[in-house]
Amino acid sequence: MRNSGTTDPAAPDFLFVDYQEDKPENRVIDKQKRVFAQKTHQRKKRQAAVERLKTSTHVFRQRLPFAYKPVADGSDVRGDDKGRRDGEDTEPATAGADVTRYFLQVTMMKEFLFPKTHLGQGFTDPFGTTAVPMNEFMDSYFHHLRNFTITQSYPLDTSRMSVWWWQRALAEPAIQLALLVSAASHQTAMNSLYNAPSQYLRRSIGEFYRLRGDTIKTLNGLLRNPGAVAESTILIVAALRAIEAIGGNIEGAAAHTNGLNALIHLHGGLEVLDHMTLSKIYHADIMCCVLTDTMPTLPLTARWRSEIRQEAKVFHSTNDLVSQLSDNPKIAAQLSALGTSFFQAPWYTGLDSTMQTFLWVSQRLIQYYEVAQLRPSVILPTDNDLFVLLEYQLVSIRYRPIRADPPTSGPLNEPLRITLFIYLNMRIWHFQHFPVMQFMVNSLRNSLVSQVALGIPAISEIKETAPDALFWVLFIGGMASHGHHGHTWFVDQLADISCYLGIQEWGAARDILSGFFYTDQPEEPGGDELWKQVVQAK
Repeated sequence: MRNSGTTDPAAPDFLFVDYQEDKPENRVIDKQKRVFAQKTHQRKKRQAAVERLKTSTHVFRQRLPFAYKPVADGSDVRGDDKGRRDGEDTEPATAGADVTRYFLQVTMMKEFLFPKTHLGQGFTDPFGTTAVPMNEFMDSYFHHLRNFTITQSYPLDTSRMSVWWWQRALAEPAIQLALLVSAASHQTAMNSLYNAPSQYLRRSIGEFYRLRGDTIKTLNGLLRNPGAVAESTILIVAALRAIEAIGGNIEGAAAHTNGLNALIHLHGGLEVLDHMTLSKIYHADIMCCVLTDTMPTLPLTARWRSEIRQEAKVFHSTNDLVSQLSDNPKIAAQLSALGTSFFQAPWYTGLDSTMQTFLWVSQRLIQYYEVAQLRPSVILPTDNDLFVLLEYQLVSIRYRPIRADPPTSGPLNEPLRITLFIYLNMRIWHFQHFPVMQFMVNSLRNSLVSQVALGIPAISEIKETAPDALFWVLFIGGMASHGHHGHTWFVDQLADISCYLGIQEWGAARDILSGFFYTDQPEEPGGDELWKQVVQAK
C-alpha cells in the first residue's frame, strides 16, 4: 500500500510514495510527483525572494532618518517607543500628554496601515479608471497620496493640485506610477517610524521597489519612442528627480538630472514648458542643491515668474496681510509680531542687504501662509510657487564666514540663510522626517562651527553679538534634527545659550521664538518637547 500522498507539514521537502506503486503507467502518482515538484520549486523561489528583500530592507532602513524596531507579526502597531533612535540621539521616554499624543498619532496611522475602505473614503476604484491595474497595496498608496503626500507637497490649494496631478495620471501610466512611487516612499518611511508589523513592512518595501522598477521601465519605454520628448515625459523625470532628492539619494537624483537636462534641450528649452511643469522642475532643482550644497543649475524664466499671480502682493507691497484676521485679534496680533525681533535688533543693520531682504520677504510669506490656513479663500492657483521662488533665491547665494580684506558679511548671515530655508521645509513643506532634512541640518551645523576672525567659531562670535538670534537658529535646528544625527549637539548648544540668556521656562522661550519665526504646527515635533530635552541637558 502506498502512503496517503500528502506532504508532511513538518518536512515539506519530502513526498512519501509507495515504491511498488511508482510505475510509469500509474498516472495518479505521476501527477502527485509533478505537482509536488512544482510547489517545492515555487516555495524555494519565494524564500529566495524573501532573502533578497531582507537585504534590501536592511539597506532601506539604514537610509531612514530614524532607527527601526520591529514588533512581533500580528501584534498591535502600538510598539514600544523606547530605543527607536541610536546612540546620541536617544530620547527619554514620554509620559502623560506625550503618550496620549503618540497613541493618537498611531490611531491615525492605522487608517492607512491596514486600509479596508472604499472609493468614497479615498480607496479602491471599482470602475477601473486608472491608467495601470491596481492591487491592494497600490490602492493604499493612492489613499496615502491623496491624504498625505499631495497635502505635504503643496502647502496651499491642496485639493486643486490633487485633481491636477490625477487628471494627468489618468492619461499617462508613467505619471500614475511616479505618483504612487512618491506615496510608497512616504508611506514606507511612516510605517517604519510608527513601528508597523515587520511582515507588513517587508511587503510594503517590496511593493515600493517593484513600483520604482516598473516606473523606470515604463519611462525607458517612453524614451525609446520617436515622440518621447513630450512635456509629460519631462514632468515624470522632474517628479522622479524630486523624489530621489527628498529621499536623500544623491546618485539617483544625479541620474535623473542628466536625463532631465537632455529632455529639456530636445523639447526646445524651459521657455516652451507649461507653468506647472516648470514649478516641479525648479523644486526638484532646489532639493538637489541641498544634497550637493551647490547653486541651482536651471534659471528661472521671466514668463514663469510673471505668472505667479500674488508675488507683488506678498513680496513687494506694504499691504497688511494679517488685517484679514480682524475678527480674531489674538491670532492677528501673534502673526503681526512674527519677525519683528529681527528688525528691531541692534545687529540687524550689520546684516548683508540681501539677508535683510530675505528676512522681510520671509516674514511676508510666513504671515501669508498662516493667514491662508485660516482663510483659504485668499489662495490663488500659483501661490505654492511663492515658496519655490523664495527657496530658489535662498539656495542661490552663499555668505562667506571668513573675514577678509575687503571685509565680507558677518558670521550671522550664513546661519540665518540656512535656518530660513530649514524653517520653510520643516514647518511649511513638512519634510522634517525625510532624509533630505539631514543634509540641511548638517549645513547649519557646519556654518556655526566654521572659523571666523582669529580662528573663533562662528557660534562663539554670534553668541556675543546676537545671542537671541542664535537661540532661534539653534532651536529651529534642534527641531529639524529631531530623529536625525547631530540632534544632541543642538540640544547641548541650546542648553548653553538658554543659560546665557537666563531663559528658564518654556513660556519665556516661546515668546522669544515668536518674535522671530515660530508658530505651533499640528502633527509636527512640538517646541515644548524639545524644550524638555534642553532642560534635562542643563
